[in-house]
Amino acid sequence: MYKNKYIHLFLLVSFGYSWLIWGSLYWWTDLPIMAIVISGAFGPSIAGFVTMYRLRGGEGVTHLFRKSVQFQMSWKTYVIPLSLVPFLFLVAYWWTDRSDALLVREPWWIVPYFLYMLFLGGAVQEEYGWRGYLLDALQSRLPPLLASLSLGVIWTLWHIPLFLMVGTVQANLSFLAYGLAVMAYTILITWVYNGSSRNLWSAFLMHTMFNVMLVMVGFEAESGYPIGFIHLTITLWTAAILIIWKTYGKLSYEPLEEMIPSYPSVTQRMREGKE
Repeated sequence: MYKNKYIHLFLLVSFGYSWLIWGSLYWWTDLPIMAIVISGAFGPSIAGFVTMYRLRGGEGVTHLFRKSVQFQMSWKTYVIPLSLVPFLFLVAYWWTDRSDALLVREPWWIVPYFLYMLFLGGAVQEEYGWRGYLLDALQSRLPPLLASLSLGVIWTLWHIPLFLMVGTVQANLSFLAYGLAVMAYTILITWVYNGSSRNLWSAFLMHTMFNVMLVMVGFEAESGYPIGFIHLTITLWTAAILIIWKTYGKLSYEPLEEMIPSYPSVTQRMREGKE
């Protein structure tokens, strides 16, 4: 299921779709920047569904979707994205000595921003791919920590066009700090995802809360160096290192049986060496 050709297919579709949409709409249209970002961000999830359809047809697509609507999780799994993640952002906020964050001035915005970030701000657009397919594929052949770091690098590189587009959040951030923050947060998402028996809804929550808090706290800098985001990066890595130490680098990973049934046609193709 996780042969190189399927991983390559996933990467080709996710990068190809997103970079093509972002580049063409940004340079050749007058659409608002957020409309451009939203349109192109669906690349990873489209790639996840395309890859799963290529592997198992309609059943693979259904399986991927069902992974994202398993809302019954332990309370501890809910506490991490809804409490720990805001706490990490607030630590960086206090460290930076900020006083004008939206979270402090108008905290009620967190609810509409949560809904926006869930459906249009990254989670639904990306997580069917990053965690829905690619993380499992990487963990099937690499140790969980190395798989997470690899995914973090891929996830960072996928964002490159946004650093070149005026008006995006990334355009006001240090690429190096952003990449390091994404890698640290990828480790945290992997830990939560594995610990929830690979419940994709947990990854949705983690991704959503990161983006919500990034807006509510606002570490990007219009001018000068974004020191607040540097503090956030250090805070995230502190948490990631503690999780690595606590789990001995396994990030709660346990091999699970494949839940997608094999159909005769697929089994036959496997026997013939075509899968």
